[in-house]
Amino acid sequence: MVLDLAVGEDVKQLRRAGPRPNEHLVRHILQAGAAAVRPLLDLATEIDLLHEDVPDCYAPLHALRLLGELGSTEIIAPLLRVFPIELDYPDEQLPPVWAGEAAQMIGRLGEAAVEPLWAIVDDPDWEMVGRGLACAALDYVTIVAPETRDEVVAGLLDRLSRSEDRRFTAHLIWAIARLGVESAYKDIMALFREGKVDQDIIAPGAARQLLLTPHITQRLHCVLHPLWERYDEHGPQVEERD
Repeated sequence: MVLDLAVGEDVKQLRRAGPRPNEHLVRHILQAGAAAVRPLLDLATEIDLLHEDVPDCYAPLHALRLLGELGSTEIIAPLLRVFPIELDYPDEQLPPVWAGEAAQMIGRLGEAAVEPLWAIVDDPDWEMVGRGLACAALDYVTIVAPETRDEVVAGLLDRLSRSEDRRFTAHLIWAIARLGVESAYKDIMALFREGKVDQDIIAPGAARQLLLTPHITQRLHCVLHPLWERYDEHGPQVEERD
């Protein structure tokens, strides 16, 4: 109980951390292990903070990245439940960064994430954007755990062959294309011609480019970045807030 209270106080300090948290504070939080998951998850999913002034706006992203270091499957459903995320203005930076990294932090769980993610992908009661992000997370799983690739690709293709929902079909195509499954090219282009794909989610040109680009999965390898390299490579950049 004392440890839980202490790590909870440490996590609260992330709200004052600015664009990059103190390494000593991060080490303290991660040393708490499983006890840190719940307070970090509470902060990571407080996405209204992403629209607030500095330094509070950075806190959900810090918490999200630290969850990616702890390896708990407890994070999967709560993170995906927050979607869709609205923007306060067109060029707002932090919500899209958070959204992209949520899929990566889930993907970092590797094979342990596969079954829970399929359960969300297949559940029609879930918000469609959350189901789509679950597909994206499966892409990242295949990089963390390459032995899962064949299973994930087969699962996506099977669901694509049975999908009757244009939005769901689009999310599946997005995931398949990011994995560079060139063998699916002909069938996917046919779905576009038949009007069975929501092109607001993915256009045929984007799908074509992804499917036919050699080594396209290299783009997914950012999921492997260590924590501090992630800050170096992905920011966040300091935003000017009015």
